Amino acid sequence: MGRSNNYIMLICLSFIIIVTGCWDRNELNDISVVSGMALHKGTEERLRLSVEAINAKQIYEGESEGGAPAIVYGIEGNTIAELVDKMNVGYTRRPIFSHIQTVVIDEELAREGVGEFFQYLERNAEFRNDFKIIIAHGVKAEDMISTTYPIQKVPSLKLSIQIDTMEEEWGGEPKVRLTDFIRAITTSGRHPVTAAMTIDGDPNKGQNVGHIQNLRPEPIVIVDGIAVFNNDKLVGYLNNGDTRNYLWTQDEIKFTTLSVPCSENKFIGIRVKNSSTKIKTSYTDNKPKITVDILLEAVLQSSQCADDLTSIETYRKYQEFIDNYIEEEIKGTVQKVQQTYGIDIFGFGNTFHRQHPRKFKEIKANWDDEFTKAEIDVVTSVYIRRAGIRTDGFLDKVDN
Repeated sequence: MGRSNNYIMLICLSFIIIVTGCWDRNELNDISVVSGMALHKGTEERLRLSVEAINAKQIYEGESEGGAPAIVYGIEGNTIAELVDKMNVGYTRRPIFSHIQTVVIDEELAREGVGEFFQYLERNAEFRNDFKIIIAHGVKAEDMISTTYPIQKVPSLKLSIQIDTMEEEWGGEPKVRLTDFIRAITTSGRHPVTAAMTIDGDPNKGQNVGHIQNLRPEPIVIVDGIAVFNNDKLVGYLNNGDTRNYLWTQDEIKFTTLSVPCSENKFIGIRVKNSSTKIKTSYTDNKPKITVDILLEAVLQSSQCADDLTSIETYRKYQEFIDNYIEEEIKGTVQKVQQTYGIDIFGFGNTFHRQHPRKFKEIKANWDDEFTKAEIDVVTSVYIRRAGIRTDGFLDKVDN
């Protein structure tokens, strides 16, 4: 009898294992998937949080009724924790933040510091750490996640894809995530940066889905370089050209296109196909010396100069033009940061720490001062591999 009871108990336990459900499950009909949120200063209370929830039915062509692809709602409060849990003041379903793509922060709020907000996002298990951080430059953060676009209708998804494509094709925007920002703050010898974007056109027109019926949608959210931070406080911006130069120092440029002068008011178009960057540091004459060594392969896509494209000397001349152009551009960006902001956003101090740990320990407390007086040297080695699908050009054969 005892053995029979044991068998029965074992069978019951087996059924318990098989039929267990998820204790924290959420039915799709009970939730709203949040794709983005915007944080800015409140008018009556300390903060205002705006959340963009996907209206899934309006995304798919077979089910769309022409309504808005997302719903944006905002409330005010004193802590981001309170605001996140209070969103059902306006939403009927429970917001789920685990699929969020972008967090847009208002410029004014970013200048006061973003550390406390990111600390909450890092602590909260519902938020992943792979969303992109964007500073709204000269516009309201809420307007950034309210501006629709005809190809990617959900605004926050459009911003995320736009940053990825810009970084991969041209190198004008860094894909900074929460972990990247926190690592930069907590690492000696580096200050953080984030993506910066703005709106071209009247933001009020972008909140109506009717505007995407136009051949030239107005407004449109555009990439606007990077935001520069001193620890967790916004201090300024770099434009798209400087952003590409910044990414070159980070070894994050794989593809980009350059317009390099080849004579007075004439240019050659160069497509960079592969690039590798190494940083070397030293300390001489009582100041750091930073050498940025870049090796890249390129394709000649166009030439406005009437040079013989079948001659090897032409390519050697063009390679020298490109070398000088890139070296001047990157060096100019680093010097601009030295003179304008006086903080190391490039991570040169972190590299110096790895290469010269004893010396860095001596100057660690004043690294930003050391960075401002550092000697910057950029060495570029360019190899033009081919000239598109045509070797010979026709401009040198045209009578002027």
